[in-house]
Amino acid sequence: MRDCWHHIEKKLGDQYPPLHSACCNTIRDAKDIHCVCDRFTAHELTLLSLAKFAMATHVCGNGLHTDTHCAGYRVPEIKLPPPPASST
Repeated sequence: MRDCWHHIEKKLGDQYPPLHSACCNTIRDAKDIHCVCDRFTAHELTLLSLAKFAMATHVCGNGLHTDTHCAGYRVPEIKLPPPPASST
């Protein structure tokens, strides 16, 4: 998840990575996104926001399932905002 680090940091991250970013490619390529939750170290968990990570997984199209647990975080139902209206 190094490609996503700047999207999931507690204080600095932007939880909406661009769809064609390295972060989204990594998330989409994960065969079992829930397995990633078990790989975060204790130190990483002090620096990242699991809520931002959960949102990023949804934005990228490989979302964590509602009511599952990710490193102690219960994943809520996530509703993405609608895409911005195109200006013509």
